Amino acid sequence: MLGLMRKHAGNWMIKILLGAIAIAFALSWGVYNYGEGPRRVAVKINGEAIADSRVNEVYVRLVEEAKQQLGNQFDRVAPLLNLRQRALDELVNQVLLSQAASDLAVQVGDIEVQARLAATPIFQRNGRFDVRLYRRILAQNRFTPERFEAEQRQVIRMEKLTSLVAGTAQVTPLELNQALAGSLARVKGVYQVFKPGDYEDEVKPSAAQIKKFYEENQNRYLEPAKVKFDYIIFPLSAQRDQVQVSDDEVAETYDVERERFSKPETVAARHILFKLPAKATPAEVSAAKEKAEKVLALAKKPDADFAALAKQYSQGPTATRGGDLGSFQRGQMVAPFEELAFSLKPGEVGLVKTRFGWHVIKVYRHDPASLTPLKEVAGEIKAALVERRSRELAQAAAERAFDKAAMGTKLADLAKAAGTSVLSSPRVAQGQPIEGLPGLKDFFAAAQDLNPGQAVPAVPFENGSVLAVITERVEEKPKPLEQVEAKARQAVLEKLAREKARQEADRLIKDLSGTKDPAAELARMPGAAQTGWLKRDDMIKGLTGSTEVVGALFLRPAGAPLVPKPVASGDDFVAAVLEQRQEADAKEIKEKQASFKEALLAEQRRQVMQGFLDDLKARAEILVPVDGAPGDSAIPGCDSPGSTKWVPMGSPQAQAR
Repeated sequence: MLGLMRKHAGNWMIKILLGAIAIAFALSWGVYNYGEGPRRVAVKINGEAIADSRVNEVYVRLVEEAKQQLGNQFDRVAPLLNLRQRALDELVNQVLLSQAASDLAVQVGDIEVQARLAATPIFQRNGRFDVRLYRRILAQNRFTPERFEAEQRQVIRMEKLTSLVAGTAQVTPLELNQALAGSLARVKGVYQVFKPGDYEDEVKPSAAQIKKFYEENQNRYLEPAKVKFDYIIFPLSAQRDQVQVSDDEVAETYDVERERFSKPETVAARHILFKLPAKATPAEVSAAKEKAEKVLALAKKPDADFAALAKQYSQGPTATRGGDLGSFQRGQMVAPFEELAFSLKPGEVGLVKTRFGWHVIKVYRHDPASLTPLKEVAGEIKAALVERRSRELAQAAAERAFDKAAMGTKLADLAKAAGTSVLSSPRVAQGQPIEGLPGLKDFFAAAQDLNPGQAVPAVPFENGSVLAVITERVEEKPKPLEQVEAKARQAVLEKLAREKARQEADRLIKDLSGTKDPAAELARMPGAAQTGWLKRDDMIKGLTGSTEVVGALFLRPAGAPLVPKPVASGDDFVAAVLEQRQEADAKEIKEKQASFKEALLAEQRRQVMQGFLDDLKARAEILVPVDGAPGDSAIPGCDSPGSTKWVPMGSPQAQAR
């Protein structure tokens, strides 16, 4: 089922369903897959076993998320992310919380589940829960109501546990005022930046330094691991002729995904803005309105050129393009502006005040909401359903073949049964495209830790699904120094230049420490700069990664303003001195108390929940297999004698796996 969810993750409905059941799914699957036999065990938590296949599923999800976030940088950063361990940690945390909920007798009644389902927007029609729509959505995505409701029960159970544990958090008035005082205080400082690039001409790496750096950092210069595999393809083309989609199914999909085919009501307008300050006086409001009314009168003339008037009078950012805002729908503009714009007919002009100022508005197009008729999109929907089901059939066929391969059936026999032939890949590394298998994204995650002769769980690609058996694995190894000497030399050069920059910053700090007024002394030096007033979360304009510098200024007492050590700011080093400090105003503290208390309480709840989880981990028996890992037996207590040794997760033996 999780494979199905991934294949359709682009569908808005599936995204909501996936988000709703993610935790419950992880907690309820455990060792057994529905409809399948036991799997190899990756970890035991207080005797409860989690299948290695579950770790792979979470690992694949984390890889996909990291790729989306990092883009082209993923391959370079991936070794540092330790995603496989993160996947294991995530599952361990979820199981521990589920066990804690059982220990604390956290229960969820049928009425609570029903209320959650009734409040879910995708199951509603005209604002009310529609049981036929609910069952149709589940059926289209191969859920039974019983399974989905059981998973929702687990989600609610975890929410209750979180409320029960985190509800003990509290913020005292003293804590609140101290936190507010610290947050709202402001400082000003003087600083000078020392950039490593300014010292690269002054340092020269030696051959010995380059060799030593290479030997200490060989993991920077690795030849990537590669695999070679035999495989058979289960193509989409072989499945399409088997798929039958009825007109009723097309109509049902159209009904469920109606938003895809609807266009909201939109307005296209121009405006002329007369700005008002944040705390405008009545006189300022009146003066701006008077100017706006004069331009409004000009805009209402029959021969008026509104775009020209906007270019002449508007104080808004759209003035240069004649005040044109383009098309927008409800909810995209501030309420007063939107209310007037949607009430005007094309060609009409009006005046309205918002928090930004006075707006003269002219609507030049008003398109009502519309729905593309079913007959116009029926072909598109049918083609999408055929494609979706073809992919499901291809993946299902590949998964059935994998089950047989895992039980010892040869790939050649599976190919013969499928009416196809065995193909062979070249040696390929992760991220490298494979000819004939475009879009094969999850293969290396699925093949993680598999040895020659082992079958890789079926994975989809652009034209179908693949079942593969590893035939060769070449582990990653350092490239010879002569191949990477230029890169190593540059790395040493940058390291030496950075150390030189730090030393120069440190030298300046020592010189300033002997002066009476280090802030004034530094301010007189060439290259020094002064900050404006800064709060704790502010950044220094023009200084990359200045968070640490700001934090260092806040730590300095009035009697010792000089920051005693260079502060790293990105790749640079900074010498800094506190110039002035301004404590929080009592009135401002009072005004911010309510909102700040909520934020502080949320952080305290997070810390309480994390502490609770840390305590569960400290008291739990969490074991991982070695000497044959992952575990040969999926059932706790039934390990084959002498086959698998179980050791605590985090132990030296576990880390050496």
